[in-house]
Amino acid sequence: MSARQFIQTYTPRGLRNWLRNPRKSLLYIAERLAYACGSVPEITIKEDWRVRCHPASCAHFAVFNTDPVQASELDDFCRYCRPQMQLLDVGAHYGFFGLAAQHFGGGQVVCVEPSAKAASILRANVHVNRFSSGIQVVEAAMGRVDGVLEMLTTGPSGADYFVVPRRGKRADSRRVAQVTLPTVLSKTGLRPTQVKIDVEGFEPEVIMGGIEFLKVAHPILFLELHGAYLRERGIDPVSVLQVLRGIGYQRFEQNGKMLGVEAMAASGFNCRLICLA
Repeated sequence: MSARQFIQTYTPRGLRNWLRNPRKSLLYIAERLAYACGSVPEITIKEDWRVRCHPASCAHFAVFNTDPVQASELDDFCRYCRPQMQLLDVGAHYGFFGLAAQHFGGGQVVCVEPSAKAASILRANVHVNRFSSGIQVVEAAMGRVDGVLEMLTTGPSGADYFVVPRRGKRADSRRVAQVTLPTVLSKTGLRPTQVKIDVEGFEPEVIMGGIEFLKVAHPILFLELHGAYLRERGIDPVSVLQVLRGIGYQRFEQNGKMLGVEAMAASGFNCRLICLA
C-alpha cells in the first residue's frame, strides 16, 4: 500500500478536506458562527437582483457578478426565463439558478442535489429569500437508472460538494440515492419547460435516463458540457451532441450566438450551452 493509499484509507476524508486549506476552513467556521447569530449576507448579482444567502453560498453566488464567464452564463439563462416557467435543476448545489428562476420568471422549480449538506444550505437559501412555495429539493444524484451511486465529498466542510470517483471505487466514498429524470417528475409533478444539467462529466447518464421525456417535450436545456471529464471517462463529447441532435435539439447557443462543433472543440468542449429544438 502506497503512502497516499494509506492516508486515503485511514484518515477521514472530511479531515483531509479541512486541512487542504486551513485559512478557508477557519473562515468557513467564522462565517457560520455569524450566521447562527442572525447575520444573513446579501449579495448583489445584477442591478435588479440582490440575493440573501447562507454564508457558504457567498463566494459561489458572487462570481456571477464578478466573473465575466459566469455573468454571461447567467445572462444566457435569464434570457430564457419566462413567467410561470418550470425548471428542473440537476446538480443544483446551493440553488443559485433555482433562485434566479424564481426571481426572473416565477413558476415552479425542482432542485436535484446529492449532498445532504449542500441541500440543507440550498433550503436555507430558499427560506431566507421567501421562495419556499416555489422550490422543491430532491436529495439525490440523477442518472440513467434508479439505484445508488458511489460519490466523494469535497470542500472545507467535507460534505458540501459531491463528485464521482474518477478512478474506480474508493474506500472513502459514500453511497447516495440515484434517480432518473422520469422518477423525479413522477414524484414532484413538475413538467419542465427548462432543464439545467451541471453534473461534472456525467451528462450522458442524465440525458439517457430522461431521453424519452426530452424527445417528446423538448424543454430548453441549459447544459454544462465538461469535455475534459468526459474524455477522462473515455467518452467523446461529440457523442453527447449527437444524442441531442437525434432527439430533436438542433441549435446550440452560447453568449447569445449559435455555437458550432468547431468552436466547441476549440474550447476543449468545456462549454455552457443552451440547447434548443
